[in-house]
Amino acid sequence: MQGLLWAPRSLYARVPRLARVPSLQWMGIRFRSVKSFSREKRAEKPPAAQYSSSLRQKRWDGANLRSSIPSDAFPCLERANVSPQAVLTFFQANVLAWTLRRAVQDRLVSFGAPPGDAKKLLAAFAHASDSGFFDSPGAIEKYDLLRLRGSDSVEADVAFSNIFFRWLAAQDSVRGVNPTTVTKLVRLSEAATLMQPAEEFPMARKMRRKFIMHVGPTNSGKTHHALRALAASKVGVYAGPLRLLAYEIWERLNLGQIIPLGATEEQIAEAAKFGPSTDHPFARACNMVTGEEQKVVGVGADTLVSSTVEMLQVGLHADVAVIDEIQMIADRERGSGWTRAVLGLCAKEIHLCGEETAVPLIRELLKETGEEIVVNRYQRLTPLEVEQESLDGDLSRVQKGDCIVAFSRTAIFFFEEAGRNADRNEAALFNDPDSGYDVLIGSDAIGMGLNLKIRRVIFESVHKNDGDRGRVTLSVSQMKQIAGRAGRFGMQTGDEKPGGFVTTLRLEDLPVLRNTLSLGVSPLLYARVSPSKTAFGNLASCLPANATSETLYFADLHAGRRPLHCRTALPSQLPVVCEYIDQLGQFTFPDKYFIIQAPFPWRDRLALDTITTFISTYYETMHVDIMSIMGRLGYLDMLQNAETAMNAPDGRGANGRLFKHSFELPGLETFHKILVAYMWLSFRNPVSYPSQDETVKLKERLEHVLHWCLQEMTRFDGDKSVPVRPTRVSIPFQTPRELKLEAQQSKK
Repeated sequence: MQGLLWAPRSLYARVPRLARVPSLQWMGIRFRSVKSFSREKRAEKPPAAQYSSSLRQKRWDGANLRSSIPSDAFPCLERANVSPQAVLTFFQANVLAWTLRRAVQDRLVSFGAPPGDAKKLLAAFAHASDSGFFDSPGAIEKYDLLRLRGSDSVEADVAFSNIFFRWLAAQDSVRGVNPTTVTKLVRLSEAATLMQPAEEFPMARKMRRKFIMHVGPTNSGKTHHALRALAASKVGVYAGPLRLLAYEIWERLNLGQIIPLGATEEQIAEAAKFGPSTDHPFARACNMVTGEEQKVVGVGADTLVSSTVEMLQVGLHADVAVIDEIQMIADRERGSGWTRAVLGLCAKEIHLCGEETAVPLIRELLKETGEEIVVNRYQRLTPLEVEQESLDGDLSRVQKGDCIVAFSRTAIFFFEEAGRNADRNEAALFNDPDSGYDVLIGSDAIGMGLNLKIRRVIFESVHKNDGDRGRVTLSVSQMKQIAGRAGRFGMQTGDEKPGGFVTTLRLEDLPVLRNTLSLGVSPLLYARVSPSKTAFGNLASCLPANATSETLYFADLHAGRRPLHCRTALPSQLPVVCEYIDQLGQFTFPDKYFIIQAPFPWRDRLALDTITTFISTYYETMHVDIMSIMGRLGYLDMLQNAETAMNAPDGRGANGRLFKHSFELPGLETFHKILVAYMWLSFRNPVSYPSQDETVKLKERLEHVLHWCLQEMTRFDGDKSVPVRPTRVSIPFQTPRELKLEAQQSKK
């Protein structure tokens, strides 16, 4: 079975509809020893279906992706990073500038305050600070000024707003302001307040759970110890940050590759006689649930589950649960999934694996529940060495077992064109020493725990683009997580020296990397929480009738109180999501909450248009058939055209024309995103979205085509095979402006 080269056939026999692992955006490229690469120029993204007029001439305007939050909405600072002792000074130095921002005034107006009252309230707030209101003993704690700690400009704006509403609630009246305005805003703040997040999970509150934290650097065996407890449990669940990581754990449990806790030396020795298979003495029936697919291996009381954090069923009663990469609880966009798991899981014993930095925060969260916590600390099992030299931009110095970590899609594509033939395939190809795929390209997501035989990590850069903050240096935690993936314990082959190595592609980045890896990591300050469905309904009654979905979310974010150790999640796609909801204009508040949580491909307009068709059909008929809609929109014809070309000697599709892989690929990728979205909808509402079997089959066919298409893009130029000698190149790290100036100088 192509696509899953490392799993025994016996496992497939147990899973009739086993889907292949699709190509990974974050995994990117594996260089292999076949010395050829594509000279075919990358085409503009075509209309995804040249086969359907309904999909023509639609493009996603990049301007629509810009945040609707004006740049002047935040204080004039790059990062607050204020110490507890300095928060009052920082607050008083910036509060006037914050109150004078037009965006802050407009936000109060959108919450229902008349423009005149909004200005007076903000002026009174600034005057109170100037008059020493916050100098009184206990004011810092009472009015949550400590929320300014560790804030960037976006978080600082939210913190100032939270402090404002906290101050407003303490006022009987504000001079010159209509009392009704104050009452409405205070009522709004009360509706948005969530001071006891744990109470959102009543089923878990009925249990007495035990927490065991496994903390330490990467490659220290912490997750291994937790998984052994899971493998020994009768009913258990694993949840991690990546779909492929959930897949890896699913596979290892089903094939008996995790030794259960409590196994005797005799049992371990006897089991060593068996190869990986579902008949292995340590094999456990384990199902898998991710946003893209579900794999059902067994049913009954003795079945385990492996899932992504967002798909975790917290109400499932289990003996043991393992939550991986617990430090992601502080992640601005996804952290609320980890908080939900910690507070809501109905498991007797919960193992949390990750960085030491998460320990104080988890202790703080569990103060509310009063549950037991044990912390096990581990040391790295193999040494990690920063090399003395960088590659100095010379790709000829890349070696077998290297992983180049890049931080933009452009950089990944550059490496694809730079030298050896490349292919996007499963992680097993890189781990297989005989596959020929001996160099890996990955993004920063590679730091999330996959077992890869990486000998050396090479940082393409030590900077990345981070939304509103622009280009920033990678954090200490990010660098340590990524670098630590080198030298995976137990995965060395032959005479390789144990341990891992790390370096940079550019000379100037190496000192930054070396200095950063020597630093300690500060404890996490905040866990992320999501607005509750109840809060959304309560807020709606407190806002003007014409309030937008974004106003609804911002009311929860800016007006509501949270415990000092919690912050509301900030999805980067929020403005786009809210605009989408309001344009359709037919959603109830539960529907809006549902869509805000949905992992739809918001950046792909073609995919989003089709998802809109799904939702509109649902409202019209309550029945969404995937085959009829995909046929009507031309996607089935697109797939058939590609499959015909894949099997045709002359490379021509069903339409009789030569198949251009780079031109067709974007449309096929959009089709894949649509199928993934339908699967997600069907998991939550299988009655209205019943085509799960058909979607799985379409997805398998499509992934086979995508794999072929990506292979052919690196192997062919048109319809002729063109072997190319490998070229040793140095990467031109120059901006377009620098290149232009260089060209002008050459002419002179």
